[in-house]
Amino acid sequence: MKKYMIILAALFVLTGSPAYAAMEDLSVTLGAMTWYNRFVPISRFNGMDVPKSSYAFMYGPTLKAQYKDLYFGASYLLTADNYSLMNLSVRRASVDSSASRGDVDFVAGYMLTPMLSLEAGYKGIFVDDSVSLVSTTGTEKATRTQKYHMGLLGAGATIPVGSDITFFVTANGLLGAFNNNVAYPAGYRRLNVPSDVTTAWGGSTEAKVTYSVIKDFSATIGVKAQYIKVGSDNSNFFGPTAGLEYRF
Repeated sequence: MKKYMIILAALFVLTGSPAYAAMEDLSVTLGAMTWYNRFVPISRFNGMDVPKSSYAFMYGPTLKAQYKDLYFGASYLLTADNYSLMNLSVRRASVDSSASRGDVDFVAGYMLTPMLSLEAGYKGIFVDDSVSLVSTTGTEKATRTQKYHMGLLGAGATIPVGSDITFFVTANGLLGAFNNNVAYPAGYRRLNVPSDVTTAWGGSTEAKVTYSVIKDFSATIGVKAQYIKVGSDNSNFFGPTAGLEYRF
């Protein structure tokens, strides 16, 4: 019996130690993020420019897993309130627009040094727009759905500032596809265009400061910007971010 116990103990040491060491090298961070951003669209409706802007509050969960120098990140943000653009004009009608939005991000990266990383991934942006067209003949409804499926490639920097504060900054180029579905009423049929997929490109950047409140629990504050261009249309989003993170 003693012999078997010794063998079992040896197997545990041989197999358990690498597994334990691997667990020590693995960290998982769960968080919640908010982004209050300003939306400035150009040519959001076919045939007209929109020289106005709107603000909306976005929120959602974040995830980061890191094993040694490799890391994976994901986030999902939704609008708590819609972007509202009022009293626009198109085809002799007054236009009110109310749009909701969802953002999905997946990133995989590698730490070249403790301070510098390279990353690649996917960004999805989904906008559902409800439009009211008011003219002398009455009020009619239209809809527009925009979908961006974009690859991203970029770099990041991690800069410790003291024992409890860390500064992060990332910058990514974006390239992918844009799909636009519109449904205007019969009186505005010239605004209806075939559903097609076109090339979209742009960039995004984020800078934030993380403060370690207590062991493994941190608060973040920062700023985030996105720019996307499709043909002659372009849109930009900019505003402050805040969040909480817990590292397991």
